[in-house]
Amino acid sequence: MEAKDILVALSLKYEGDYEKMLSDIRKKVPLTKEEKERGQRETKSMVVSIVDSDYPSCFRSCYQPPLLLYYYGNLSLLEKPYRLTAIGTRHPSVYQSETCYSLLSQAEERMKDRIIVVSGMAIGLDQQCMLAAMDRGAPVVSVIGSGIDKPFPSENQGLYEYCKSGKGLVLSEYPIDCSAKPENFLFRNRLLAGISNVLFVGGGKSHSGTSVTVRYALEEGKDVLALPCNIGGDDLTNSLIKDGASPVLDTQDILEALFSAYGIDEEMKRVLSTSKKSA
Repeated sequence: MEAKDILVALSLKYEGDYEKMLSDIRKKVPLTKEEKERGQRETKSMVVSIVDSDYPSCFRSCYQPPLLLYYYGNLSLLEKPYRLTAIGTRHPSVYQSETCYSLLSQAEERMKDRIIVVSGMAIGLDQQCMLAAMDRGAPVVSVIGSGIDKPFPSENQGLYEYCKSGKGLVLSEYPIDCSAKPENFLFRNRLLAGISNVLFVGGGKSHSGTSVTVRYALEEGKDVLALPCNIGGDDLTNSLIKDGASPVLDTQDILEALFSAYGIDEEMKRVLSTSKKSA
């Protein structure tokens, strides 16, 4: 068997559990004939493994790089500039929800829909940030914590289908129809941080899944942007700003962070030049 086939077999055996897969690899535990054949029989999606030449470069340096990724859509989006991970609370205020949607929609408009919005497809701010791009036909990348063929939550089926199309990408470390587990989402967050050079946080609590993604991003030296919120209560973004994160007060703040992180390529120079002439 090729290395990728072994990883697929182990992934199905352990429902994508990273530590169990790694343990079997280190101990050289043999696979049964049924385990070997199951991967080819049941896997519907595309698969990329850590031993493949097209394994996304953004994951090679991240914490515990994924051994295997199941995906639908356009994998090459992970090699393009202007990737922006946009995340936040599942229970946003009207201000947070409307402001995140508006900021990202305006940013896409300014950059002619070249921003690749990366998020976790959760309800709340993840959903709003992804919809801001999807509603304009811009690229969207979703990293889910359930099986690649069993998106969670079901309310975001439309986003899932969009990401499966050529305009987007949906990724998971978990095979076929594995159920969503809380620990999978927390582990998934290292990938959300790893994909982009810039992380935009629209809101959250000090101890939350959002804060875990922020920690991964900071450990990798990524730029962190935060939307200022009401000073009352436990709000992660105000704490991030106090600790040195860049506040997002308008669309230009997002654009400047992206240009600083990725540079300005020739196509974007033409876009910006055209925008100035139109203004």
